[in-house]
Amino acid sequence: MDADKAAPRRRVRLPLMIGLGLAVAAAGWTAIWATARGRILAEIDTRIAGLAERGIVVACADRAIGGYPFRMELSCASPGVSLTARGITVSAAALRVVAQVWDPRLVLVEIDGPGVGADAGGAVAAKWRALRASLRWSGDGVRRLSVVSDGLDLTAKPAGRPTVRLSAEHVEAHGRPSGATDLDLDLAASLAAAVLTVGDKRVGPPRADLTASATLVGFMPPGPGPALPAFAGRGGRIEPAKLSLAVGGVRVEGDGELVLDGAGELDGMITLVARGLETLAKGGAKDLGPELTTVLGGFVLLGKAPKDPSVPGRRLEMIIDHGLVRIGRATLGRIPPLFAAGG
Repeated sequence: MDADKAAPRRRVRLPLMIGLGLAVAAAGWTAIWATARGRILAEIDTRIAGLAERGIVVACADRAIGGYPFRMELSCASPGVSLTARGITVSAAALRVVAQVWDPRLVLVEIDGPGVGADAGGAVAAKWRALRASLRWSGDGVRRLSVVSDGLDLTAKPAGRPTVRLSAEHVEAHGRPSGATDLDLDLAASLAAAVLTVGDKRVGPPRADLTASATLVGFMPPGPGPALPAFAGRGGRIEPAKLSLAVGGVRVEGDGELVLDGAGELDGMITLVARGLETLAKGGAKDLGPELTTVLGGFVLLGKAPKDPSVPGRRLEMIIDHGLVRIGRATLGRIPPLFAAGG
């Protein structure tokens, strides 16, 4: 009889004990989360003060951390960075940085536009519908950085030179250490429906899809000084270097090797293979733009069959000589130095 009465009491106590345990766990987690929030805000203040002592002024107004219970979300208004010694400033409208409790080594970033940047060489203004970044890190450092933007519209006004405007429906850029010892740096970028304008003149086709990738051999770690000059001083090898352009039924793909020299200029050769050249004969040149039509005409007149006979198209070698780009005797333009000599 007593055993029969005890069983219902145990069935009542069990849910109460479970509920009490959950309440205690929730209270403990709340305390841990609140403590971590306070420490993060204090650490941010300390880091910003430390950067200011080195001439790097970081603005992050109205800082707040939310996301309870399973993430930490830092938000601030009018974020910006200024490098006082170099006169460089960068700012945006708002910033959100998120880390999930179950995956703290992945940091997600959202930035609201418009964005503005300036230095002694000119100014850059940018607008976008969405701009997101993700950073994967470990105890050894950053493992991958990715940036994705939709509806990017970027305008650069270099001092003493024509205004350059680049717009694209979708942009991606990725970077990660690679190689057996993680000393190489893999870079990749793509633009969909891109349009380039220099001054008041469009350069190239009205809409094009571009991709590029490269491995900077021995780039990591970049060191305490300017990264690109240090990389050039170590040989500046970029191999492989790949690119692809697709527009109006024509695709041009390139593969080669480059070297970044001490003056910040590129040297090397990229083998280009063009496919879909019949577009020119079918009257599709109006979609390509005069510059690309001229280049593709070079493939038709001077191009050779690809080294692999099973691959269709025409092949040409693009030479880059101290930044000067040419195919055969035809000069296509100049790639500006990637850094100032001695900088």
